Amino acid sequence: MTAMSVPNELSDKYFFHFSHLENLDSIVKNGLLCTNRKTELGIDHLNVASTSIQARRSSMEVTCGPKGTVHDYVPFYLCSTNPMFLSLVNQKNVDQPFVIFFAISIDYVNRDSVVFSDASANTSAPPNFFHDPADLDQLDWEAIGNTKWGRGTDDELHRRMAEVLVHEKVPIEDIEYIVVWNNNVKDEVQRIFNSNNVKCPPIEFTPFKRVYRFHFTKWMLGRPGETLVTGPFFLKKKFEVAIENIKNNRKKNSRKTVFKFESVEEALNSIDDDFSAISELGDIFELETLNAEHSENVSDHTKSVVKNVVESEFYQESDEEAQRILKLSAYLHDIGKGPKSMWKDGKQKTYVDHPADAPGMLERILSEDIQEISDYEIRMICLLVTYHDLIGEIIGKNRDVQQLYDILENEKEFDMLSCLNYADVQALNFFWVMQYRSKIGSIKSEFLEQLD
Repeated sequence: MTAMSVPNELSDKYFFHFSHLENLDSIVKNGLLCTNRKTELGIDHLNVASTSIQARRSSMEVTCGPKGTVHDYVPFYLCSTNPMFLSLVNQKNVDQPFVIFFAISIDYVNRDSVVFSDASANTSAPPNFFHDPADLDQLDWEAIGNTKWGRGTDDELHRRMAEVLVHEKVPIEDIEYIVVWNNNVKDEVQRIFNSNNVKCPPIEFTPFKRVYRFHFTKWMLGRPGETLVTGPFFLKKKFEVAIENIKNNRKKNSRKTVFKFESVEEALNSIDDDFSAISELGDIFELETLNAEHSENVSDHTKSVVKNVVESEFYQESDEEAQRILKLSAYLHDIGKGPKSMWKDGKQKTYVDHPADAPGMLERILSEDIQEISDYEIRMICLLVTYHDLIGEIIGKNRDVQQLYDILENEKEFDMLSCLNYADVQALNFFWVMQYRSKIGSIKSEFLEQLD
């Protein structure tokens, strides 16, 4: 044991490690292992950490305690509202409800195998590392306890993400609590422990100990039970459920429903004449936006995207069915930003999850408004609207390309999605246009290779 102990005023603190639920069975069997130990044992976990910082951590030297590099340690954070986790959620590569948090009380720092830092070990300049628990008072506890989502300065963010590093391994019996999203995840965590005949620690929800808040939700929209950003699993599920519900609704209600339009073509003609011909479009008509990436209101931006689609070479060379699908999808691509009534003063804030709100709206539109529409048209409109930002975010924001492979079935679908993605980018930012042009060829080639 180290000579000193944790300062009394910090004795009620905890620190936290987060991982994907998919990794839990391995963690129960092996404990929490450092990166280097997992590599030695051939253990391949689903990674929810930022890949861009791993090379830096692998070579960063720990200057006290057992020493070595950061990858010789199991990392924990002292903050619960974690800026890095928020960044991962916003990247749309992780389903937040599937992320679980392991909690250990700060007395664990008294162990010889434990060191800690006064900032994250993610930057090119290393933080200060400490081994004496008495030095915990050198950390910025005001920053660590900050639950605001705002970025602040880079220095403030890194001080908030001060780390506790445990050398090589944390046995599963040392985990004091597990914090989860909801009861469904709690049941699965309990099941995994039971299947391994291992006692499960107490499972808690946010706010843990009435203080620690881990999850990012849509509370600002009055939807505190929903994840702030929908990850790949749940987005694909929304997409698939919407298609199934539309088909079922049309079968059940085809004789009762008084359709607004006889066909997709008639719907398009009506929208061309009156943007608000579909109620969900009326809900975004002249909706002002506070999103700095947009110079137009939502309906004007939508019209720009439609114009870009219709003028594209791909659209001009496509058959009439594909043209109808592309044009209607372009009109509908931003319906998830509405209705105007959900925004204070009728001004839409930046809302990266608006594509995930669209499938529910498409259910109504494609079930009730258009009489003649094929199953193929239903699927493609749902696909293009739900994933209209996917390729652009793969190129510009490191969204996982596997999401593309999971939804597209052939080259034509890729080209249709790319047509809409590119039209959207054209209406936003010329730098993004150049970036898109430089990378779309290689992305398409890789997609076609994985089809074979």
